[in-house]
Amino acid sequence: MVEFEQNDLGLVDYLHCESIGEPGQRTFNITARSDRGEVIVWMEKEQLFQVGISLKQFLATRQTPSNPSAFDAPVIETQVPVHVEFKTGEMSLRHDSESDVFTIVASDDNNEKSDDDPRLEVSFSFKRPQADEISKKSIDVVAAGRKPCPLCTAPLDPRADHFCVKVNGYNPTENPINEEPREK
Repeated sequence: MVEFEQNDLGLVDYLHCESIGEPGQRTFNITARSDRGEVIVWMEKEQLFQVGISLKQFLATRQTPSNPSAFDAPVIETQVPVHVEFKTGEMSLRHDSESDVFTIVASDDNNEKSDDDPRLEVSFSFKRPQADEISKKSIDVVAAGRKPCPLCTAPLDPRADHFCVKVNGYNPTENPINEEPREK
């Protein structure tokens, strides 16, 4: 049976996402902070994109309650603030329609641990304005990468030639259409 080390930050007052590194070599994370501690969850680009899209869908399809109830954060066993940083394997998103609070649950990538190590799981919750902000920010962060090839849409690497599959790789250039700039 797999043991879980669970950490819940409750309602966070700081929520941010970013990418670090040059396009093509970027790593992505979400940082959340509350009076219970701080969590930095590293993830793949596609995972951050899914967080943004899922939040956008939740926001569009779930109405703000006219009189939201108070959010009940789970009771924590220790008063010592946690600082956790890890690469996630699995993530999920929940919405409590009564309080209009969103919660992200992330667990670590179990492939990097031995069978004896407990799996780490963190959760943090945030209100609708933060959900709207992190949704927009995450989509912007993901989109700020390499520009796509206009023919095959594969990301162009500025350090190397692009062999476009749409022209059978015969055009090793950054501009697969091979158009000359028009003079005005």
